[in-house]
Amino acid sequence: MRIAVIGTGGLVGSAVMRRWNASPPSETESPSDRPDELVGFDLPEFDAASRISTDGLIDIRPDVILNLASINLPDWLETHPNTARTIHVQGAANLRHAASKSGALLVQLGCGEIFYHEEDAPPHTEDDVPDPQSVYAVTKLDAERAASEYERHLIVRTSALFGTPGAQGSGNLVDTVLKAVRRTRKIEVLNDIRVSLTDADDLVGALRYLVHADVTGLYHVAPPDSVTPAEAATFLLEACGLRNHRIVGITSAEYGGKAPRSRSTALDAARYRALPGAPPISGWREALRRFLDRRASKNAPLLPKGENKI
Repeated sequence: MRIAVIGTGGLVGSAVMRRWNASPPSETESPSDRPDELVGFDLPEFDAASRISTDGLIDIRPDVILNLASINLPDWLETHPNTARTIHVQGAANLRHAASKSGALLVQLGCGEIFYHEEDAPPHTEDDVPDPQSVYAVTKLDAERAASEYERHLIVRTSALFGTPGAQGSGNLVDTVLKAVRRTRKIEVLNDIRVSLTDADDLVGALRYLVHADVTGLYHVAPPDSVTPAEAATFLLEACGLRNHRIVGITSAEYGGKAPRSRSTALDAARYRALPGAPPISGWREALRRFLDRRASKNAPLLPKGENKI
């Protein structure tokens, strides 16, 4: 199977290139199946917002187009709405055209931020009606809609991904906390929102399963439990043995920021879990422990390169 991976410099794209063929075969594959052929694309050589770039995908005849290109900077995008619309919506529309011409399955990555609440709320199902408020959320939902105009589409929503940052990634909760410990012993983290903290490696396994099972439609991929960023950050420091550091919980109002922030972006993944043979998505505690074990196995320093003191 030939898979065009759009956005290989990001968190998910880099995880796909690293982990896709290393993941255990799913029940939809036979032991004799060959590894998939991954063809990666990213800026500056490839621009999903350019029809010239995306039409070039037709020539390689992909079986699947994974659209993982996104700008996950909600506050910055509030003052750059045209950029958000170009990257998210125009990019999805261009890739839809390429998929329709090549007959490929189009996979579009969505997000939990499309659900806005001023108070805490239960995890969202695929049947819940989105109510995006930020530029980021509005354009991500419009990208879903653009992709869904093509019959062979698969939309996968996630919330609060973490993992090894890509070359062009914008950071994530775990990466941000680990960087913060080199600057201060008191780290302020939001404590009034709930998310579905998801390991990017788990997402890769889910995407691989869904693609090989030729699943279409809309699915949430998330762990069975939700957490506040402050709770997750506290657990992370404790697991790292950073006893001289502490997490200080703050509210969204105290944090500030230009983009409206939902009190709950947690997702209900019951529809995904009901699929036969679907790989499990780890709970957030297990996922964080496994992430730290991966770093330790590669002799990766706890702190970012250039810092060796806590």
